[in-house]
Amino acid sequence: MRRRPVPSWRSTDDAQGRVPDPAATRPTTQDLSRAQDVSRAQDVSRAQDVSRTRGLSRTRDLSGTRDLSRAWDLLRARGAGETEHPGGTLLDHLDRVTHLLAEWGADPDVQAAGLCHAMYGTDGFDHALMGTDERTLLSGAIGERAEALVHLYASCDRGVVYPRLAGERPVVFRDRFTGREHTPPEADVRAFVEITVANELDVLSHNTELAARYGAYLHHLFTHARDLLSAPAWDACEQRLGRYAQPGPGIRVTGLDHLVLTVADIERTVDFYRRTLGMREVSFGEGRRALTFGTSKINLHEAGRELLPRATHPTPGSADLCLVTDTSQEQILAHLAACGVPVLEGPVPRTGAQGPFTSTYVRDPDGNLIEISTYDSAPAHVHRLHVITASAERAERHEPG
Repeated sequence: MRRRPVPSWRSTDDAQGRVPDPAATRPTTQDLSRAQDVSRAQDVSRAQDVSRTRGLSRTRDLSGTRDLSRAWDLLRARGAGETEHPGGTLLDHLDRVTHLLAEWGADPDVQAAGLCHAMYGTDGFDHALMGTDERTLLSGAIGERAEALVHLYASCDRGVVYPRLAGERPVVFRDRFTGREHTPPEADVRAFVEITVANELDVLSHNTELAARYGAYLHHLFTHARDLLSAPAWDACEQRLGRYAQPGPGIRVTGLDHLVLTVADIERTVDFYRRTLGMREVSFGEGRRALTFGTSKINLHEAGRELLPRATHPTPGSADLCLVTDTSQEQILAHLAACGVPVLEGPVPRTGAQGPFTSTYVRDPDGNLIEISTYDSAPAHVHRLHVITASAERAERHEPG
């Protein structure tokens, strides 16, 4: 028998949400009669015939707990076995999706919905096998909840809903048939995502062109919806789509080289940071001045004479810096007192980039807030600021932490 061609197979991120024309897919009276009245013996015989030709012999869900013979007969009656689809026919595809869901431990309702997920057409495969005015017929074949999942899958406006799967919970769906939005129960959303993964993995495994085009997008989508997936489904995603994973950001920041402080008086600033915090003054370029510590430095701009390019609103006293030291907080307090620098707050517990630490706060001559912090156990790769407690020569011998 000649296979029916598929209208246009549209993948996930270029679906246009077109509604199938019910008149084009409306079943005949003969179809309905055949689907409803076929006997068990006839169904088993047909299943065996299909098994010989395509390896399909499922009349029950793969858990063995639900009779799906009416669903299989309905699919065949509506032409699923003659409708072309990546990997053979639509019926082939539906069988493979059901197998995947069974392998992942999906419950019987989800397996049944996976078998019939294309009945009403989808936003990516707009060839409906039956109209949504026949929901009662499908409910009789697979059960009310399974049919509700089929309808949820078919009605999903993917262009709207897929981005939301990576966002906040609960997920708000948009019905592409009606344009209305609604919030399905979490269990139904999980079932929807599980069926979606099974469907897309099967399609991509049977069409290299689609895999190359949409593999990276689907890996990104399922990664961000991982909390909605079963562990076996996620493992399957990684196994089949991991090769398409996009690399991380094009720019990977590995550290802070320097920052710029706009100050009212460079001499006063240099004196404070040298005397109080043990930094070393350096000159570079055409008379420019900076303060170094560890592997970083602070470049100094005099207010009103800033170099270009510069910050949009360079203002003395607008900075808030956290500097890390391996000097104990007791020594820090003693040294600040000796330097005549008042403590604004501390020592107090805080959290830094590497974990919890203890901090003491002071202000520099321009009013910038300076947080001097000590990790209880100095983490690796932290640039340490050594507070001078002996002499300026000691500060110049400091090595990066």
